[in-house]
Amino acid sequence: MQPIFSFVERNFERIIAVFFLSTMVVLLTAIVFSRFILARGLSVAEELERMAFVWFVYMSAAYVAREGTHIRVEAQLLLLNEKAWKVVRLLADGIWVWFNYIIIREGIMLVHSMIIYPYESPALGWPMAYVYTIVPISFTLMSLRIIQHLWREFRGLINR
Repeated sequence: MQPIFSFVERNFERIIAVFFLSTMVVLLTAIVFSRFILARGLSVAEELERMAFVWFVYMSAAYVAREGTHIRVEAQLLLLNEKAWKVVRLLADGIWVWFNYIIIREGIMLVHSMIIYPYESPALGWPMAYVYTIVPISFTLMSLRIIQHLWREFRGLINR
């Protein structure tokens, strides 16, 4: 059980992001083929492709938060010594988690309101509340990954 959990912990966001990227490629290929060869549009495929794109972007954001490869401005940190640099990064990541909490809370409220006042996708007729669940899901994953990183950094700072 431990190897499976370890694999999922290391690769969850990557697997989901690759799935949605692959879905986008297949759907875009079908859309282009249909539009330019058959001279017909595929509104269902176009809608699914847009949804896959949104989910891909949000899961990729969670993935890069896990890897620590997200974009940050760090030029000003070069003026600090290593310990001060780590303290400032810990503080910045703490602020990021606080921001994520706000987005998670607002995302849950958005999904809740879309359940109460249903809105369906035009071509598929799917409740959009399901599509918008990616917002609280991805920001929760980002927060968990940032907290994992913060914990490792904090332990490293203490153990010095």
